[in-house]
Amino acid sequence: MRKDFGDCLEMIKTEKIRKFVKKALTQAPKKFWTDPCSGSGKYHPPENQVEGGIIVHTRKAIQVALSLFRFFEIKDQLTKDKIIAACILHDIKKYGEPWGERTDYEHGLIAYRWLMQFAALESNPEKEELIHVDKDLMDIIELVRDHMGIWSKSEPTPALEVGEKLTEKSIWHLIIQIADYWASRKWCPFVCDEFVT
Repeated sequence: MRKDFGDCLEMIKTEKIRKFVKKALTQAPKKFWTDPCSGSGKYHPPENQVEGGIIVHTRKAIQVALSLFRFFEIKDQLTKDKIIAACILHDIKKYGEPWGERTDYEHGLIAYRWLMQFAALESNPEKEELIHVDKDLMDIIELVRDHMGIWSKSEPTPALEVGEKLTEKSIWHLIIQIADYWASRKWCPFVCDEFVT
């Protein structure tokens, strides 16, 4: 099984997004690359429970997102780049901060705060404030923050609510949340060594 994201990074055509993802990956916790996707094994299929299972799960989520691009007729490259980047980074803090033994159900929010360091163009250390965050990078970070949708413990973040107007961004959130969900289901086992588009 392939346990890196070189081919995924090649799919990202927007240079600032590719650089942002590379920078975050170089700073990722070492166990992000080696731990299984679930400490309990309760929610993920066997191929996600091996060494490097988080990477296996993430590659599967990317494959689902690529399929959803066709379903939602996403043709804009910048949009695709943002969603692929968010898929790559969505579980970068899966076991929390510091890295623990089990999934931290706040890992989307933890990753959000951590990724802001790499996206801020300027910071104000006196106020512990990050400012001037690039809009496209902010979109990615928000997708990562909200990727758990209704399963986020502190504040559920469904992509859509009944009666809510459908927006372009709500479709992005829906793609990330569905991709993460499908890639974690025991009834949806597959290994993604090569992407099918």
